Amino acid sequence: MSETLTRPTLEVPSSREMFDTLLTAEGSVGNTYNRLWDYSPRNVAFLMMQGCPPEPVATYRKWTELGRQVQRGEKAYSVLRPIQVRIEAKNEEEDDRMIRRFKVVKALFAYSQTAGEELPEVEPRGWSKERALGVLGINLVKFSDYDGNKGGYAVGRDIAINPLAPYPLRTLLHEISHVEHGHTTPEGLQTYQTHRGAMEFEAEATAFLTLNEFDELDDETATVSRGYCQSWMKQEQPTEVTYRRILNVSTKILKAGREEDDDRDS
Repeated sequence: MSETLTRPTLEVPSSREMFDTLLTAEGSVGNTYNRLWDYSPRNVAFLMMQGCPPEPVATYRKWTELGRQVQRGEKAYSVLRPIQVRIEAKNEEEDDRMIRRFKVVKALFAYSQTAGEELPEVEPRGWSKERALGVLGINLVKFSDYDGNKGGYAVGRDIAINPLAPYPLRTLLHEISHVEHGHTTPEGLQTYQTHRGAMEFEAEATAFLTLNEFDELDDETATVSRGYCQSWMKQEQPTEVTYRRILNVSTKILKAGREEDDDRDS
């Protein structure tokens, strides 16, 4: 039996204290997941028919609010806007009726039709995103979704991050965590249908502990993480096995992204 052991990256007592605050300290996601309008499946299909690329869409005004400017010469895509139409009664014995109809309105621009100053990518000192993804065998692919409120997603061993994600490093770690916890395997996806809250908690708690080790867990990010976990777990309490899984995956992600000069064996 080999006697070579790798020193744990996370200290169990301190990480347990951080872990416990996720469900006990005050948290709130604020407007993190509702900054943009959530368009109906009907409008999503309508956008696809027009050739709109699968990326976040918003009105000219909303893009301006988000600090981005629609580029000169770009043409808006149309949406179906519901309206109420009055139908006059045919005789005095009937009342006028209001029915729902849809009006085609040119109103939306895709993310790629806008320009704006990009926020500098945050990468913790001594940890490389590219190295971590390579070691873990995870692919970072282009975000392809009209839902601008979705921070990211994971499919198999592919992950995508919304270019509008307000906390991109947190989102990256969250999606990596989904993959490393096995949530995106065929078996994991089946379990996800009935235990989504527990799996979202595992992914977010892993990102939370990892961010803390990076010293990138500011008050705002911590509040959002706590709010996210509390919204999914409700009154449910994680088991000791869950905590250990979270600790192990957090350590794995940390070690995978470390630059070789920072690897240390005890």
